[in-house]
Amino acid sequence: MSDSNGDQKTHIERAIARARDGVGERIDELDRHVRTNLDPKVLASSYAPHLIAGGAVLGVVVGFGLPKVFRKLITWGVPIAIVAVTIKNAREHAQLT
Repeated sequence: MSDSNGDQKTHIERAIARARDGVGERIDELDRHVRTNLDPKVLASSYAPHLIAGGAVLGVVVGFGLPKVFRKLITWGVPIAIVAVTIKNAREHAQLT
């Protein structure tokens, strides 16, 4: 019986050793992949033209007086949105009860 347990223990230890074999290499490979693909400098440089263009558009919009439109939107849109959300919540509450 002890022979069987000894063989089983040896078999388990070998299985664990095989499972661990190469794990470090795979982790290193994954680490290299993540570091190269998710490098903030690379991401920033690839999106820089889009960010500059967006900033220029926003500057033109603000510079030419469209904030008046935004002020009217806020003056009318926010209260209407609050009323709509309140009505929606009231209907959902009424359906639940």
